[in-house]
Amino acid sequence: MFQEEISEEYIVSQTGTSEGTQIKYKKGDYWYKKDRNGREGLAEYLASKLLTFTNLAPSEYVLYEQGTINGNAGCRSRNFLLPGEEFITLYRLYYNEFGRDLSAVTAVMETMEERVDYVLRYVLQSCGVNLSDYFKKIFTLDWIVLNEDRHFNNLGLVFGQNEFRPAPIFDNGVSLLTANLSVNWHFSVEENVRRVTAKPFCGSHEKMFRYFGQGFELDIAAAQEWIRGETPSRERDVLAWQLGVCQKIGC
Repeated sequence: MFQEEISEEYIVSQTGTSEGTQIKYKKGDYWYKKDRNGREGLAEYLASKLLTFTNLAPSEYVLYEQGTINGNAGCRSRNFLLPGEEFITLYRLYYNEFGRDLSAVTAVMETMEERVDYVLRYVLQSCGVNLSDYFKKIFTLDWIVLNEDRHFNNLGLVFGQNEFRPAPIFDNGVSLLTANLSVNWHFSVEENVRRVTAKPFCGSHEKMFRYFGQGFELDIAAAQEWIRGETPSRERDVLAWQLGVCQKIGC
């Protein structure tokens, strides 16, 4: 775990579509985020560590490390951009072209299938990138870790050398029932899992997972052995529960 003191000169403000403005720090080759509504740093660490037990390449996801920032719990991750590259969210990409919020545009469409098709066609026509596999990987992870904040500002593309490519998977902090205001710990983990809602194409993680299909292979036995060795926490227990679900259905 890291311990970092960071002055205000390293603050970078980013405005999201779902939870307002979150202050992040950029220092050296690292991005830092303080916990805000729960133990997001722990959730980021657990979700990203889980991906090391999959067949995804290390370049396809961002690894997070837990620590403290000016004495407050949080996490950090390495900058995933190479010199000369730029990250652009799907929200910003669409807004720059049409001056409209992509989530508001898709919200009035009647079905999940319509929303998905609209976004896939837009990105393919605008940037020449088919995001089907990218979505498949992301929504497999989101289904496992119960990510409730996968809005269009943490889905995006990297632009460099005059071409676009999908960004690595990042920003999984509102997962594993942490920072989830609907959680009621008078109920069981199973009951709280049922209360989770998803984004951005529909409110069901399972529905999006089934629609896109399984995005990666997971070594469930190795992941279960790892999670048993982690420091006890509700977030750890939720992930252990979800891995049990994966084992039952054979994901």
